Amino acid sequence: MKYFALLFLISGITFTSAIRSESKRWTVNSGKVYFKSESSLETITGEGMTVSGWVDGKSKQIYIEVNLKDLKTPNRLQTSHLHDNYLETGLYPLAIFSGSVSEIKEQGEVKATGSLELHGKKKENVSLTGNLKKDSGSLELLSYFTIKLEDYNIQVPQLLIMKINPEIQVKVKLSLISE
Repeated sequence: MKYFALLFLISGITFTSAIRSESKRWTVNSGKVYFKSESSLETITGEGMTVSGWVDGKSKQIYIEVNLKDLKTPNRLQTSHLHDNYLETGLYPLAIFSGSVSEIKEQGEVKATGSLELHGKKKENVSLTGNLKKDSGSLELLSYFTIKLEDYNIQVPQLLIMKINPEIQVKVKLSLISE
């Protein structure tokens, strides 16, 4: 009987915790975006730290935007080429993901489906997964995914086709706080 009472108590705490998370609106407090193009000739890495957005636990909607003008590589010339020749951040300064979240928990895997807009092109039905972890009042989200350059009309000059992978690996780390 004690076992069932304990099991019931644990289930109640878990359920209550999930409901509390689901009914909140979470805002991006800080974030980082990392990217990597790995080819046989060269590996290009970079990062950006200007990320904003929110997740609404009640409506299960998500909106995340990344200021692409903030992206930097370790090489100043590569950064310049990234902004001027590929992402054209003067014309398309933001990458935006908006959609819905399947379930918001304080721990574990979370899935989102929506649209990703990059380089002036919006791709629908993009599915992303991430891992949520509660950390002293905030939620930490870590997500890995791949972006195909051709999906967003990002052209790579023929001379550089061996240096730039047409599939870019992306890692996103967000810290979300409850409003």
